[in-house]
Amino acid sequence: MKKTDDISEIEILDEIDSFWGIGAKEFKAAFDEVKDSSKIKLYLNTPGGSVFEGMAIYNILASVRDRLEVEVIGLAASIGSVVALAGSKLTIAEGAYLMIHNPTTGIWGGADEMRKTADILDKMKQEFVKIYSNKNGLDEKEIIAMMDAETWMTSADAVEKGFADDSEDYGEVAAKLDGCHIAKSFAHIPAQMKAAGALKVNNPRELEILLRDAGGFSKHEAVALVAQGWKALDRGDPDPEQQGDPADTLEIAETPEQTRIRADALMAEAGI
Repeated sequence: MKKTDDISEIEILDEIDSFWGIGAKEFKAAFDEVKDSSKIKLYLNTPGGSVFEGMAIYNILASVRDRLEVEVIGLAASIGSVVALAGSKLTIAEGAYLMIHNPTTGIWGGADEMRKTADILDKMKQEFVKIYSNKNGLDEKEIIAMMDAETWMTSADAVEKGFADDSEDYGEVAAKLDGCHIAKSFAHIPAQMKAAGALKVNNPRELEILLRDAGGFSKHEAVALVAQGWKALDRGDPDPEQQGDPADTLEIAETPEQTRIRADALMAEAGI
């Protein structure tokens, strides 16, 4: 978050989920620090996540719609594409993507539970259609067809369809989605988003993201792994005594030695 006299900047650069990424509670804490600013800019790079967390964030942002501008700098997919429309203007960087599809969920239960869940998903879909249509003026049937097909839009596509108001050229900008936890639910990821180069980890934050996205660890597990293992990894020294202190606020059901072995195995599998 960045705040100046002219404009306050906030960001969502993660999955929208209180467990895997950033949830509504965490986001609101940052938003409350800038909500009274005369102008607010949200930078967005998210594959989506929880519909309910995302809708809460959308409503938080929509409360300052007339003072809010949004810029997609990498990806606004799934519920992230709804959050992207919370402001008065949406700009999308060249090389970035906007994706819309039908809401999905996992369910465990009998036929009655499944019918109820299907009804909820239908209602969610209609809410999304209204939000999209209010922004771009497209016929609802066209939007529904786009959602049914899981439509990925480049910056040019998004502007042409009216989802975005403008595009911005920052040079070599390219969204990547390799290994992202939520990407497993996407059916038509563009090939250029799958093309990842050599993996590099330059700091603890990048290691935490890799552990979550490529390794399938929860946010708390990833933070704990970084806290216990980064010093040894950074020096190339596997000595457990040089792993640093465990995270004070996190508890995971394994010993530091087991944690180190688990992290080392993941790093080896990732080619780091």
